[in-house]
Amino acid sequence: MLKLVGSLFLSIAGAICIASCDTGSTTEIDATVSNATVSRHVTMAANTPIDITLVDSIDTDVQVTGDRFRARLNRPIVVDGYTVFVDGAGARGVLNKVVESGHLKTPAELNFTLTEIQIEGGRWVSVGTNTILEKKASHTNREVAMIGGGAIVGGIIGKVIDKQGSTEIGAVTGAAVGLGLAAATGKQDIFHGVGTQITFFSSQSTRVSL
Repeated sequence: MLKLVGSLFLSIAGAICIASCDTGSTTEIDATVSNATVSRHVTMAANTPIDITLVDSIDTDVQVTGDRFRARLNRPIVVDGYTVFVDGAGARGVLNKVVESGHLKTPAELNFTLTEIQIEGGRWVSVGTNTILEKKASHTNREVAMIGGGAIVGGIIGKVIDKQGSTEIGAVTGAAVGLGLAAATGKQDIFHGVGTQITFFSSQSTRVSL
């Protein structure tokens, strides 16, 4: 009788142990499946519009090639019903080419692209976009002649004002006036202030993990 009771006790204990072990394994599998379900990937297609507002100003008189700028999204980017980038998300870009305006014939030039957008959680996602190209029109020969001609006009004015001065003195005075005129009318840089709204378009598909 005692042997029978002992055998029965061992059988029950073994069954409990097996059930317990099986339950633990099932929990781990469920947890793995659950974690796998949480992670999703979506793809933002090429030519997706990306509307941004500048946080930093861009000025060809100040910035140089390679400088970076900050911006934020004007509206969320939604793909297949999932919000990939939220409204107001941080964005960053780079000035690929900056040419400062010269006083006469050198026009200002600016090429820039968006390079990164921030997703919820703080991670930055690299994006490729079209390049925005801007270039001021150069002065015509007539405009350059008029600007440079300030030295001649100034020479005459200098001669009239300083009746005892020589023509050379008048010419020097006129040259200064001419340079001032060139600085005032010949230098036209490209400037985009804080708050300027710009629309980029993605140049390639971008896979994003949510």
